[in-house]
Amino acid sequence: MEITEKFAFPKTRRWKNHERKGRWIKYAVLAAIICAGLLSLNLAYFLDPISFFTRISTYAFYPVTILIINAVLDLVRPILETLGWMGAARISLHQPMFSGSAIIVLALFIVAFSLGALQNRFYCRSICPLGALLAIAARFTPLRRIVGPECDKDLRCRRICPSGSICEDPLHYDPSECLFCQDCISLCHLSCTAFKLGPPNPSEANTDLTRRRFVAGASAGGIIGVSIIISPSRRVLSDDLLRPPGALPEPQFLGSCVRCGQCIKSCITSTLQPSFLEGGLEGLWTPKHLMRLGFCMPDCTLCGKVCPTGAIRELSLEEKRFAKIGNAVIDRSRCIVWEQDFSCLACDEVCPYGAIYWIEEKGVRRPYVDEKRCNGCGHCESICPIDGASAIRVKPSGQIRLASGSYIKEAATRGLIIEPRQDIGPKDPTKVNGEG
Repeated sequence: MEITEKFAFPKTRRWKNHERKGRWIKYAVLAAIICAGLLSLNLAYFLDPISFFTRISTYAFYPVTILIINAVLDLVRPILETLGWMGAARISLHQPMFSGSAIIVLALFIVAFSLGALQNRFYCRSICPLGALLAIAARFTPLRRIVGPECDKDLRCRRICPSGSICEDPLHYDPSECLFCQDCISLCHLSCTAFKLGPPNPSEANTDLTRRRFVAGASAGGIIGVSIIISPSRRVLSDDLLRPPGALPEPQFLGSCVRCGQCIKSCITSTLQPSFLEGGLEGLWTPKHLMRLGFCMPDCTLCGKVCPTGAIRELSLEEKRFAKIGNAVIDRSRCIVWEQDFSCLACDEVCPYGAIYWIEEKGVRRPYVDEKRCNGCGHCESICPIDGASAIRVKPSGQIRLASGSYIKEAATRGLIIEPRQDIGPKDPTKVNGEG
């Protein structure tokens, strides 16, 4: 962000580099996060720099980059074909697509970036909660900046300090703001500045956080936490909310997920999308399945592999098969077989587990869903040929979400028979095990 700020906001800033305006904000933000955490609400993801950067990279930079690469490949494709390099000519990268809630991420990034017009590295200096936490720890560092008595106090070090940690008297500095970049050493024309081990002196640090500002930040976190706890959206969740296979039970999942977007970025079919309010106010940007856009591939476990916090468990392919996402449900008012007596085998032909079966009623064969065989992969929903919403949709009922233990054993206790399909034709079981 600092590199791009230099091009967007060259030299002129409203606040000079050494001014300490706004430094207290990050401490108030940290107080709000801690207070909300005491109420079992995770707000750290909202402004945490690592989550913030990976989120904007996933939803803004990554899809644009893929779009440009594919455009370049389309331009050079005729040349590659002429040269006979058919393998290279057929290369095409999957274009990721993200739902509208990703626009909020882009808007927040634009706001944070625009604040660079006030002061260089404004987000890092005055907003970042991780920076506030590190600043508190830095008060007690034994590595200290030492300036010799021969210093002529020309304040060059103060002007070039990227964090503005050097005081008006250059013999003193604020250890909580120092980055240990050592620019003050390399640019000191008298070579009288050094970093040496010494006893910590926390009294030199200045957080600029008054009691009133601390109370305001903590109160904001408490108010947000209480408002979400008592919000009806926490109990009345959308019946379209489908979590990735291996996702922890909802309370633990919301507490562990940092909304970094890595699982969404890695999803090969783009079925994983950032949620908005489907999971309640505290579920913003958490991953959800949009099965109409794409299905969950049976031989893919990437989302669990890339999750940095374990909110999505890393499963083997065998375990993933039994990590039931939900049940497919047939909407008979939209299904052309049920509603119009047309012939359609789309959902049955693509089901990898043979969960669709047929029963003849009044001379017409109609589809049903065997819930004991369905693992909610969404093949049927993504392939349904009707326009608009699919006539067969995956709902979260019957999902299996475990904090620990084997999905295979849990599925066995529920009597599930989720086995790879061996045949390619429709089945006619004599007994209806489940109905859409």
